[in-house]
Parts: sequence; C-alpha cells; structure tokens
Amino acid sequence: MCTVSLNIDETIVRHINPNLTSRESIGQWLQLQVDEWLKEMAVKHTNMSPNAHTAEEMKAIVNERIHLMETGKATYIDGEEGFAQIRMRYGL
Repeated sequence: MCTVSLNIDETIVRHINPNLTSRESIGQWLQLQVDEWLKEMAVKHTNMSPNAHTAEEMKAIVNERIHLMETGKATYIDGEEGFAQIRMRYGL
C-alpha cells in the first residue's frame, strides 16, 4: 500500500456530487473511485475474469466432480454441453 498526494479541482468534484463538501468526504469518495478503477485495470491487464478461480480452487472443483462421477452422483457431460453451461452461467 502506498500513499499519494493529489491536487484536484474541488469545484469539479462538487459538480459531480454536491454532498462532497469537506476534504474528508472528497478523500473517501476519491479512494473508492481509485479502488474500483484499479480493480478494473487489474482484470484488464491480467486478462482474468472477475469470476476466475485460483489453480488450487480449480483442482478442488475438478477432483470433486470426478468423485461425483465415479460414485454415480453426477453424470458425464461432453465438452460442448460443458461450455454451453459455462457460457450461460457467465453470460458469454
């Protein structure tokens, strides 16, 4: 975490939101804006989906699904059906 100092035009900020009247309220609002922007940039620059799983999570998911198929608690679906379900779930 780092701290930066910014010079901003308070008139413009108040034009965006008239309730931002104090230095503290402007700082809190600006921190929220920067946090959201950084999250968007991280997703964009890492080509990661916001719904992405870690490698460990994916291994656990795959192992659980294999176990379910082996015990007859789940049925096998082919790749096309699997991808169709993924597209539907994530709106792709």
